[in-house]
Amino acid sequence: MKVRLGYPDRIVEVDDKVVRVFKGRLVSAPLSEVVGYYLKGEGLLPPAVREVVPDIVRALLSTGELHSGVLTITEYGHGISS
Repeated sequence: MKVRLGYPDRIVEVDDKVVRVFKGRLVSAPLSEVVGYYLKGEGLLPPAVREVVPDIVRALLSTGELHSGVLTITEYGHGISS
């Protein structure tokens, strides 16, 4: 799976369960940590990654890349399916 999101000030890529964000410098985080941060609101993520967590989860849900039972709860429990 490879998903890319473009912003005026950064590039976001999800590849092989790793999220990479380039915003002046390259930072990365495991996808599992990003989803955990989205669900619980806690964890250690670089600020550049933290800023785009909702967009990453929304994009992966819309492409069908996240489809486990826990992520179904994410989709409906947090209202990002609208």
